[in-house]
Parts: sequence; C-alpha cells; structure tokens
Amino acid sequence: MDKYVEKALERFLRYVRIDTQSDENSEETPSARKELDLLLLLQKELKELGIDGEIDQYGRLYAHIPGEEGHARIGLNSHVDTASELSGANVSPRIIEDYDGGRIVLSEEASMSPEEFPALRNREGDTLVVTDGRTLLGGDDKAGVALIMGTIERVLKENIPHHPLSILFTPDEEIGRGAEHFDREKFGADFAYTVDGDDPLAIDWENFNAASAKIHVEGVAIHPGEAKGKLVNALRLAYEVDSLLPKEMRPENTEGREGFFHPLALEGSAATCTLSYIIRNHDSHAFLDQKKMLEEAVRKVAERHPSAKLSLEIKDQYRNMAEVIAGDPRALMHAKRAFRSLGLEPKSNPIRGGTDGASFSFLGCPCPNLGTGSYNHHGRYEFLSLKDFGTMMDVLLAIVRA
Repeated sequence: MDKYVEKALERFLRYVRIDTQSDENSEETPSARKELDLLLLLQKELKELGIDGEIDQYGRLYAHIPGEEGHARIGLNSHVDTASELSGANVSPRIIEDYDGGRIVLSEEASMSPEEFPALRNREGDTLVVTDGRTLLGGDDKAGVALIMGTIERVLKENIPHHPLSILFTPDEEIGRGAEHFDREKFGADFAYTVDGDDPLAIDWENFNAASAKIHVEGVAIHPGEAKGKLVNALRLAYEVDSLLPKEMRPENTEGREGFFHPLALEGSAATCTLSYIIRNHDSHAFLDQKKMLEEAVRKVAERHPSAKLSLEIKDQYRNMAEVIAGDPRALMHAKRAFRSLGLEPKSNPIRGGTDGASFSFLGCPCPNLGTGSYNHHGRYEFLSLKDFGTMMDVLLAIVRA
C-alpha cells in the first residue's frame, strides 16, 4: 500500500471515531458544538503541516496553500458532520483485508451481501472498512476530509509543484446548512470541488433543483357523533391534496433525471395539520411546473371544502449547478484532463440530491462533486473501499498538480 494512502486511511479511522452528528433542531451555528472537535483537530493537523487554518465564527475552517504562479487557484471542500439516520457516536470501524466477495457479518443483528448491496460486487481481494453494525461509519464525508488532508500532506512533503489551493471544511451539510455563511472572497478559489460522493470515477455536475413545501390545513372540528354535514377532517384534506399529484412522480417510481414530490411528514390532528413535502427536478422549467401542480392541487381542495382553510408555503432550497457549469466549464474540463492523465475515463451521472457545491456554484465558485470510495452512506451498511480510496487520492493529486 502506498504510504500516503496508508496515512490517509489512518486519518479516516481517527476521524470517524469523533462524533460530529449535526442537529437539525438546533438554531446554533454549528448546529452541534461537537462538530468543532473535528474542526479543531484538522486545524491542528494543518498547523503540523505548516499551514495556518482559520475557524470563523460560523465553524467554517478556511486554509490557503501557496502554489505555482500563473495557475488557477483550486478549492477543495468536504464536510465534517455526519447524518442523523443512525448514531455517529462510539463508531468502531473494522478492517476486512482480502475480502472474499461473500456476506459480511457486522453484528448478530446485521450483515450485508453483494446481492443486497450492489456496491459490494466485484470487490474480491479489496480491503474494506465496515461498521460494527451499531452505528454509521461516517464515510460521508470523513472519507473526503481524509482524502483532502492526505493529498495536502503528500504534495507538501514531496514538494510536488501544485496549483495554489484553497481548503474549506464545513459543518452542517447533512442538515442542508453547509453552504450558509460561505465567504466567497475568503475562500478565494477560481473553481473548486466538493469531495463528497462515492464512485471515484464520477464527476457530478448536475443535481436536482430543490424546494420544500408546507401545506397547512384547518378543518372544522366537531364531535364525530354529530359530524354529518359539518365535520371537515383536516387529515383527509391533506390526503386529498396528495392524491391529486401524479403517482408517477413519487420517488419510488422515478430514476435518473425524473423529478418527484415526496411527502416527508404529516403532523397534527383532524382539526388542524401540516403536510410537508420536498420537490425535486433536474429541469428548471419542469421544476416550476411541479410547483404550479402543487399550488393547483391545494387550490382545488380549498374550493371543494369552502369551510376549511388551506395555505401553501414553498421555499427554494438549491438549484442545479449545471446552469453554472455549462457557462463556466473550467472545473469540469480540468478534472477530466486529470482523470485522463491517469488513464481513467470519468463519467458523469445526474445527482438525485444536492451538494454544497451546487450552492457554492451559484455564489460564484463553480464546484462539481467528486467521489471518495465510500459507499452505502447514512447507515450501518456503510463501507470504504481502500482500492477506490487510493484511486481517488491519485485523482486529487492529478487535479492539484501544476
């Protein structure tokens, strides 16, 4: 194993043991103070490499590395927080060397096989890092953090000529707040990359346009024994709104660039309730049409039940970075050249989600997303492929090399 890949793996194993789960119910920034535990460690490790990093008042760690004159300044970003679907505390990673391609027993209650998790296919002989079945692993995105730190260490210790670099580690990405307080001027990159995907051969530069929606319904409450002709059940009206949306536009019926409506939560009672949605589509015109569909569904239900009150609030969340990348393809073309210099042919798939890079792009810094070699994110079945992790280190080195 390459010594720098080995060191990066050591970093990864160190980072995942630090609980950095963000808190969607917090109004603080960072949302969880424990996220600073890893940010402070990264600041210390950067200092040991001779780099001064600044953690601003919002918990964003910025660092800058001088490089060859006349070259574009390249930015690299990853987030330190982990998802909320499963605990990120007391993570106990396990290394499986020379994987035999069969079922992996994580604990008495959990195991995984290539049949259930296709990302495990064709990995015989690979070294994998897995969970103990009780927690998530944290590869999203501590694998990205370790790759960036490992690349920096290699460049500096081997005195490799490189582009000027801007580094940014952020909290709260998993709760949709990673790009908040992004200081474009302080970051200073001409273009950048989030290192926050899975497949090391992918350059992701298309993502969903995204919005959230809340429908508030006030019905007419009355004792059910005296309800005939009087009761208007708010919960049923919420169901009625959902029934008017196209069934083919549900997440379970879509793929690729197909958009969807996804009801996240229904809270309340027969008297009053709130139905929450997310709306997603890669195409900006179809995205607008979807918002109109929801508005029309609410309007129709309100007309059918004049004694009830319905209101709709739609908030845009992020946009498809393809709008920016198409107009300024420097980051995309530079990454493609880097891949091909290693004899690798990159691929690009539409992301059925979003990245901080999408927000960075619309804030003036074009920022596609790259992979990490970490898979099955947000749960106990996460794993890291050391082979893909090493490939990604080679790609990052090729990207920053002058």
